[in-house]
Amino acid sequence: MKLIYSFIALALLSPTLFAQSPMNVVGNSTLQASSQKEPVITELSWMDQSRMEKEINSVNELAQTKTGNKIRRDLSDLDTLQRLVNDSLVAADDYETQQAMGVVLGNVMLADFPNTFEWKTYEDEIGRSRALCVKKTSDCLFPVTMLSRRMEVGVKPDVKKIYNDAIMLMEKHLPKLPYDGGIMYKLPRH
Repeated sequence: MKLIYSFIALALLSPTLFAQSPMNVVGNSTLQASSQKEPVITELSWMDQSRMEKEINSVNELAQTKTGNKIRRDLSDLDTLQRLVNDSLVAADDYETQQAMGVVLGNVMLADFPNTFEWKTYEDEIGRSRALCVKKTSDCLFPVTMLSRRMEVGVKPDVKKIYNDAIMLMEKHLPKLPYDGGIMYKLPRH
């Protein structure tokens, strides 16, 4: 029993003990557990890049076939992804398509902040993931699983909210408009 209380206390005092948060964000923190190995962040391999292109193409094909919309790598993709979710066009156990939708989500983030983010491979004690990382840091988002972790348990995620929440978590790294005008997005807002 004492061991369980010790573990709970350690988990509460050290939130970085578990690498990925519910929002699938990892930040560079000074409170890292001594047994936790440092993440290794590397460039995407050509196999990763090829896989991502195939995933984008599969979501594009699904979207065009079922909704008449195509993937454009802009904010309209958030509406397209939401429609795929709302219309239940992706099964709860179709992890491949759910994660492909996450790649599309990540590409919208990248298009909105091309000078801030880049796709990387992130490897830690949990495993190897494709991550959208702030350049020259270990601060990363994991959009590949932002939708799938919710969809696999039957939740219909709010794609725009997930997008906006993730962006706000990285706000300190994002370009700002002059005179405290907020975040400077690249993609036009209508």
